[in-house]
Amino acid sequence: MSGAGVWFKETGTKAVIDRLAATGQLPQKAVTKVAGKGANVTRKAVKGEVPVGETGNLKRSIIRHGEHSRIRGKKVYDVYFDPGMNELLQKPVKNPGAAGSKTTKNGHAYYPASMEFGFLTRSKGGGLSYVPGYHFMRQGAEESSAAAKETMTQTLIAEIDKTWGM
Repeated sequence: MSGAGVWFKETGTKAVIDRLAATGQLPQKAVTKVAGKGANVTRKAVKGEVPVGETGNLKRSIIRHGEHSRIRGKKVYDVYFDPGMNELLQKPVKNPGAAGSKTTKNGHAYYPASMEFGFLTRSKGGGLSYVPGYHFMRQGAEESSAAAKETMTQTLIAEIDKTWGM
């Protein structure tokens, strides 16, 4: 290895990313790869928390999707339900107007939202009951936070080594 190179010591992912942004030498494909690896860890954790129903469509519908940015060196991924599967994830409301369902525009309820946040249903006595949600998206994201950061850090180090030839 030659004597030329850039050497710095930082603690924490944010400090390393800030330093790299200042140098402006890390290619966009490396940033995309780092962010994608972190999003994959989160997506897998969320899929592990999903309550599996009769068809498994809810679990199958969880994807990661990259946002488009005009800012160089920035890549953001969302983990959400595949819009292409909306026909399978929307269920018709049996009694529109009952149990708070009158707010739906097309007479359908979005199944993933009701599983995440809960829903109202009719009770035997004629009142309403709240069925609590599973909060699988939040739990999966919170549980995978440290693992995603570690994966992103390791990938970032590998990409720096590859790009700068260290």
